[in-house]
Amino acid sequence: MTTTLSQLSPTAVWQWFDQICAIPHPTFHEHALGDFIVQAVQTRGQQYGLTVKKDEKGNIFIYKPASVQLDSNMANRPAVAIQAHFDMVAQKGETTNHDFITDPIKPVIKDDWVWASDTTLGADNGIGLAMALAVAFSDDIVHPPLELILTCEEEIGMGGVQAIHPEWLTAPAMINLDSEDEGELFIGCAGGRDATFQLTSSLITVTEDVTPMVIKVSGLQGGHSGIDIHKGLANANLLLARVLASLFGSSPFYLQHWAGGVLRNVITREASAVVLGNFDRISQLLPTILQTLQAEYKITEPNLTVTVEKLVAMDALSPASSNLSALSIADSQRVLNLLRTLPNGVIRMSDSFAGVVDTSISTGVVKLGQTHDNNHTATLEIRCLMRSLGETPKDDIAQRLQALADLAGVALELSDDYPGWQPDPDSKLLAVAKSVMASHFSGEPKLQVIHAGLECGIFKGKAPNMDMISFGPNIRAAHSPKERVEIASVAKTWQVLLDLLKVL
Repeated sequence: MTTTLSQLSPTAVWQWFDQICAIPHPTFHEHALGDFIVQAVQTRGQQYGLTVKKDEKGNIFIYKPASVQLDSNMANRPAVAIQAHFDMVAQKGETTNHDFITDPIKPVIKDDWVWASDTTLGADNGIGLAMALAVAFSDDIVHPPLELILTCEEEIGMGGVQAIHPEWLTAPAMINLDSEDEGELFIGCAGGRDATFQLTSSLITVTEDVTPMVIKVSGLQGGHSGIDIHKGLANANLLLARVLASLFGSSPFYLQHWAGGVLRNVITREASAVVLGNFDRISQLLPTILQTLQAEYKITEPNLTVTVEKLVAMDALSPASSNLSALSIADSQRVLNLLRTLPNGVIRMSDSFAGVVDTSISTGVVKLGQTHDNNHTATLEIRCLMRSLGETPKDDIAQRLQALADLAGVALELSDDYPGWQPDPDSKLLAVAKSVMASHFSGEPKLQVIHAGLECGIFKGKAPNMDMISFGPNIRAAHSPKERVEIASVAKTWQVLLDLLKVL
């Protein structure tokens, strides 16, 4: 095991990735990395003919003229856009105190893969970004005129690409480097829409003999709420709701606090709730419930565990003082009923693409906490992300969620909608890319439609005539602390990119 990336090949790609890892860049805090890229162009880019622009949102546009010194015919070729985003998902395991805003990612080479140290690695989309920059800062790669379009805020809401001005999208073809399976060409993706439930409830002071305790679901694998949604992975928030509902039926309690998940596009790995109730009774009931869950999830979640511990000191909606304020029994059941009836997982498989998820929804974040400006109320927030290849299925789920919100008496906000990318099997770019990729792998590449939000859908809406494909190296467990990228796959994908630029 080693942590040295500079020894890996292709050297330029891994050197850029190493520098990307060194600069913290979680979504909404990625602009230091953006400034670093802009400064690199301004200080070192002249020798490569680079020019750079940055918009008000923080997106970056880099232009590089054709490599006429290597092939004079390139001057007559149309420009090609290369696209990647420079923010990353911030997820960490229980063994680290990593601060994504201030701490660099610490890459580790292990078993022919590059991992991080119990955090997300940011290979999504840092390795694609590294490839784009390695091409830009080169003088030995044959290519037509290039337009690098590097976006911010992709992982949460697609805010960067939403703000892109159409005047940046003049190239007739775009190569997106944000896919995660080598030897495959992605020609379509799902769109998305956020759904946020909110409820403000009054707190009561619990005067009966109860014990404050924390009940926690942990040990789950987690993953990407789009590309992993079909794998049967457990969602910690909804599993905790199931546990609490089972307990509540035999031993009612007062719900005081809930913390599960931080991002709506991640399958939640752990969640905890603070309740006031009969500790002895709950401790008796829990082992049977855990045994049932472990039997159900013995394949997909072999490390699943559920624990209960007494809390000595309590604050209203946090473990900090002796205040025993909480939701009433009725409101506690209301919250559990809402969580138990939320649709989650695969809603429908695609009719057009075998094995591809068409429509899904995932509950990423559940929070219950005391309202900061009022000691007598608490706010519940539930954040979900729906995905679909089409627009009307998202509308259908939104209607279902609104009906559920009306029944539960909670508010529902729909936001951050972005379209899917509809496949074009007659794409000229696709035909060329298939030929190039076939020369590097055994036979023609598999054409894929990914159940995740690539920025191509929004780009297509802004530039309908732009031809697009997406590809990338093998990345596994994206959006989780087990994220890793395969070293040999990066080399293969890099060569595909270089050969494609030669012939486009």
